[in-house]
Amino acid sequence: MAPRLPLIFLLMIHGVSSADWDVRYSHSHICALKNSSVIMSCNYTYLTGYKIKKTFWTKTHVKNDSEEFPDLSEDPEYSQRLQYLGDKQQNCTIRLNHVTPKDSHMYYFRFTTDKPDKKWIGKSGVGLNITGDFHEVSLFFCALC
Repeated sequence: MAPRLPLIFLLMIHGVSSADWDVRYSHSHICALKNSSVIMSCNYTYLTGYKIKKTFWTKTHVKNDSEEFPDLSEDPEYSQRLQYLGDKQQNCTIRLNHVTPKDSHMYYFRFTTDKPDKKWIGKSGVGLNITGDFHEVSLFFCALC
């Protein structure tokens, strides 16, 4: 009987690993003062051969099958304050200006490709906490230690 190792090896080469599709955020939590600007940095990877169709940030990481994730740049509360600094190929950094306590949320980066079934969202996200008082910021960082 022939060894089965070569068949297993071929199956492993053919499969797509989730490590080939990834979003990595520079910081998992950001604390900022009211009316300041916040930069949320991230990088993403995808398999060679795919073309990026759309890149965007959202406040939702779970959705119904019939809906698409809402793009913050199309939201009237964000569209004038959100600036995409990334290159739409691997860098997904954004700047959010004039932040307020209402902006305290989790934020997630999402990208879609030229293949309708190949989309990805960085599920770990970035937690943003906005406060109006320097002492509150200090206490927040101490609480994270």
